[in-house]
Amino acid sequence: MQFTGLLVTSSNRPMSRLLSLSGGTSLAALAALALSAVTGCGSDTRTATEPVTPVTTFQGVPGMPEGWGGSTGSQAAVGLTSMEKHGGASALYISGPPAGVSVATATPAVLIQGIRADAYRGKRVRFAAWAKPLGITQAAYAGLWFRVDGPGVQQAFDNMNSRPVTGEGGWREISIVVDVPQTAIGIALGNLYSAYGTLVLDDLRIEVVDATVPVTAPTSTPAPSADSLVYESTYERAARSPANLDFEGVAAVPAQTVAWLSQHAVPLQTTDPSAPLDDLEPLRQMIGSAHLVGLGEGTHGTREFFQMKHRILELLVTQMGFTHFAIEATTPEADDMNRYVLTGVGDPAKLLSRLYFWTWNTEEVLDMVRWMRQWNITAPAGQRVQFLGFDMQSPGASMDSVSAFLGAVDKAAQSDATSSYACIAPYRNRGPTPGSSTTSYATSSASVKSACAASLKAVYENIASRKPAYLAASSAERYAAALHAARLVQQYETMISATNAATSSRARDAAMAENVVWIREQAGPGARIALWAHNGHVNAVSSAMGGQLRASFGSDYVSLGLVFGRGSFSAVGQSGGTITGLGTWTVTSILKSSLESAFDATGRSRLLLDARTLAKGGADAAPLAGPIRMRSIGATFDQKLEAAYFGYQLLPDDFDLLIYLSATTATVRLPFHY
Repeated sequence: MQFTGLLVTSSNRPMSRLLSLSGGTSLAALAALALSAVTGCGSDTRTATEPVTPVTTFQGVPGMPEGWGGSTGSQAAVGLTSMEKHGGASALYISGPPAGVSVATATPAVLIQGIRADAYRGKRVRFAAWAKPLGITQAAYAGLWFRVDGPGVQQAFDNMNSRPVTGEGGWREISIVVDVPQTAIGIALGNLYSAYGTLVLDDLRIEVVDATVPVTAPTSTPAPSADSLVYESTYERAARSPANLDFEGVAAVPAQTVAWLSQHAVPLQTTDPSAPLDDLEPLRQMIGSAHLVGLGEGTHGTREFFQMKHRILELLVTQMGFTHFAIEATTPEADDMNRYVLTGVGDPAKLLSRLYFWTWNTEEVLDMVRWMRQWNITAPAGQRVQFLGFDMQSPGASMDSVSAFLGAVDKAAQSDATSSYACIAPYRNRGPTPGSSTTSYATSSASVKSACAASLKAVYENIASRKPAYLAASSAERYAAALHAARLVQQYETMISATNAATSSRARDAAMAENVVWIREQAGPGARIALWAHNGHVNAVSSAMGGQLRASFGSDYVSLGLVFGRGSFSAVGQSGGTITGLGTWTVTSILKSSLESAFDATGRSRLLLDARTLAKGGADAAPLAGPIRMRSIGATFDQKLEAAYFGYQLLPDDFDLLIYLSATTATVRLPFHY
């Protein structure tokens, strides 16, 4: 039997147009790190004739333990219990699905941590735990799992699926032993469960052993895994050792660190866009002369995030000469909104909903768009602000734009383009009805995808090669837009052709970075541009959009993240991998070891931190530099896994600036108009 569970963070991968925004994770940060598949191997211990056994009744507090990421899958619950423990005050329990749910089709529960391999390279390692089975039957998986990740490959792996913990009994020690190669980048470890009954685990540990201890999984040829750059940037931000292996909790941020933060972070007065901008003067100084500013957000559905970004945009436009605003939305649809912002043509509420992302279809964004229009009415021509898009997830309008352009300048080429786009047309996702699942394209044969990519490239190259004739028959602006639209279709195909979330995510971020560069080129020398996207895109991690902009533009790109303590937000609900619909969710807890915890301990409602000052803070500021956990919620959210929505960040490597809001509410969502 095989289990493949893609465990990712802050960016959602392509689903329908109404669901696919980042944050980060296609399943919205089910794990604390962007790690590749957990792939099982070995014999399946279940038989087709085994009866369905009800789940063991068990008392505990459901929820992901602090320091762990993962998913409950189709299992009943994951949480902490004081009823059964090997040592200390609590232990981990995982309970299987209820009666009537087949284990054969149930998704396993997975707990995961990722650590750097530095301390274990070239050594034999044992990952061990104390386990107690409570009526476990039909166990496909019941125990530990451990994976060693190298440059683009999975170097070692064991998930105990050939020797699960079963039955009923007392505490027993279980373990996995593997060799960690010298080239290892990181280690992913955790617990895996798919069975009836309940498994209790406690006092996990990872230790170096000598060669007399036999490995539990034979060494095999390294298996291809996630994109090497994704692995390297992910593990660079991982801790050097695992946390909370005994399930007794983690240490809080030191008091002296909180004191340093309280002294050096700048209080902000409000998130109200109608208020004066005086309190943002320190931000103006921090941004300085940078021409690109990435405005992030820790969720896609927080009202106060959007209002603060509105205030920041006003500052950038009215006091700092910014003339271009670009958002995580597709170019042609954003161009329609730009026409309104510049000329007043169109209904902004309808145009906003026609971006097709529920995340931006809110009262807060609409208020910002209307402010942009009012500014442009009286602003001198050289100071007017434009509304643009740099995403490429929905190619329908781009395909239509190419067709319309060619129809005006080259009828024969228009017919050829229609034929060339036939392979991607089923996935165009235009309008309120989501298009075909992109999964079917990703799993197509290599020859099918190669032929489609070649067809899309031919359309782009035709427009590029006939530039003189097409320019003569249109205009420089229309030609540039058509060529860019053809490129957007190519980018989309590259993204949906990926067979794993990490590669798809990297392709999307690379495309968005490319599109920001295009916007910069079109805007002309000296143009200053504000970018609106999730924290997971604007941060300077090498595989993210912001990281690629940092590589191209250095300090001329400034990344600003927004984080929050407690409160509500809009998100698409999710339970065990099943989408439950768009709604409002609330988080009430903060990880003690997180950046948010440090901000919370200051007692301030709103703070602005220049993370670039951490290096001058010595030992007091060092814990904030990281790796430190920071919350990241994308377009989807599973309430049962609240503690899992924290990934590691490095400061100021990832964010130059951070704004913290202690309490938040959900965005005010608007109806869609088509």
